Amino acid sequence: MRVRTIISDVRMSSVIGAKDEKDISLQEWLEAYIGHGKSAKGEISIIDLSLVPPDILFIVVSVISRIIFEALQRYRRQENKVLPTTLVVEEAHNFIKRYDNDVEEISATKLCSQSFERIAKEGRKFGLGLVLSSQRPSELSQTVLSQCNTFLLHRLVNDRDQEMVKKLVPDNLGSILNELPILPTRKAVLLGWAAPIPILVEISEIPDEQRPQSKDPAYWDVWTGKEERKVDWKKITDEWQGITSKSNEGESKNAKK
Repeated sequence: MRVRTIISDVRMSSVIGAKDEKDISLQEWLEAYIGHGKSAKGEISIIDLSLVPPDILFIVVSVISRIIFEALQRYRRQENKVLPTTLVVEEAHNFIKRYDNDVEEISATKLCSQSFERIAKEGRKFGLGLVLSSQRPSELSQTVLSQCNTFLLHRLVNDRDQEMVKKLVPDNLGSILNELPILPTRKAVLLGWAAPIPILVEISEIPDEQRPQSKDPAYWDVWTGKEERKVDWKKITDEWQGITSKSNEGESKNAKK
């Protein structure tokens, strides 16, 4: 019954290979996300998973990471050289969670973590690097963390996170990490392979047009009417449910003509 439920779930169609009008071939997927054949150089692909339902998120991420890893393995076997590629995982604690090895349980969460553990342990020889960004490093898989050779530490307030980080440096150098709870914005501690000893660095300021939309919500300004927020729930719900209005269809047809 679980298998039938998964197969019938329309959200899983692109993962399990169900045929629909949006299907693309494996070649097209690799060209889109890794590189366009012989011209692949310095390309960046961003995969936005923010709206993927939680119950299938781990399956999607696990499949993506395994496809990329195996594609680079096959490339090296055929070409006898590696294709340098780096996976950058934002909010990594959501995908590479710690799990109990003593528990004989097979879950999507555990399989997803194990996929990244294999990349962390074997990816380098196939040209695949891994960059993790997380606000809760204590929740990350210890196997993956043990394979990381450089750490850039911003402000950490949680005690568990601080204790975990202090294990990464010798005791005589741990005093600099006492500053982690009070580090100001754009300040960070760099340690590991990139720095012989832990050093305090300042991150370059990003221009406004290039910054991610991660500012604190302007509660007061919006609630008091200083900033206006127009809400079209119909537009949002139509996009949410995959509904295309006739006016939009007419505009798209005219655009094609």
